[in-house]
Amino acid sequence: MAGTLRGRLDRTFKQLIFEAIAGIAAVIALFFFSLAAHHFVSEKYGAIAASLVLGGAYAVLAVTALIWLRIWLRLSREKEETSQQPVGAAQLLQDPLVVSTGLEILKAIGFRKVSTIGAALLAGVLIATSKSKQK
Repeated sequence: MAGTLRGRLDRTFKQLIFEAIAGIAAVIALFFFSLAAHHFVSEKYGAIAASLVLGGAYAVLAVTALIWLRIWLRLSREKEETSQQPVGAAQLLQDPLVVSTGLEILKAIGFRKVSTIGAALLAGVLIATSKSKQK
């Protein structure tokens, strides 16, 4: 389980780095395309018209991206809510990490102390259930 988690974190970190590089390259390319478009439109219609056209185009792009983001977040939240299932005790006992942790705790505390505590808890449960049946 720890190896799987480490592998996922490694893939996520590498993906994040490559996405950051791609994002920076896209911003630089967008700058130069915007500069060329502004120069082209300003030669035909003037600097003010070119600025308004590019500003409007970026406003439409920003609104579209926000709408897409809201839809994507809503869908991912719905998917997450439907896929989350409670973890049962049987699933926990099948996990090797949980079992090995329990064995390490047993070794650290000692079998005699654990068996004494377990016997006391069992006696307490038996006494409580016998008193509740008498009422």
